[in-house]
Amino acid sequence: MPDDMIVSIAYRFKILSEPMRLKILRAICGGEKTVQEIVNEAQASQANISKHLSMMYESGLVERRKDGLKCYYRLADDNVFKVCGLISKSIENNMKHRLKWINNKNDSLTQ
Repeated sequence: MPDDMIVSIAYRFKILSEPMRLKILRAICGGEKTVQEIVNEAQASQANISKHLSMMYESGLVERRKDGLKCYYRLADDNVFKVCGLISKSIENNMKHRLKWINNKNDSLTQ
């Protein structure tokens, strides 16, 4: 993998590392929404949502469309949800492994 691809991947993970941006992605996972709809779903201020949407737009995660005074956002690439799903599964598996380890330790202490 070339160095410039590594830098691009790291940048994409950096954009995804902010919980509010993940909430925004969750809000638009079902389709295009206005900024106000995203604000309502993410339960954050419009200024905060707009700041994050701008970064997400610049990084290519979301696309936007203006219609009069309203601005609509949608996911630019569904693969982002696949990545989030893989990470969620990895976290779940890791937690199961840790819980099993804790249970084994507890069992050995009670014997």
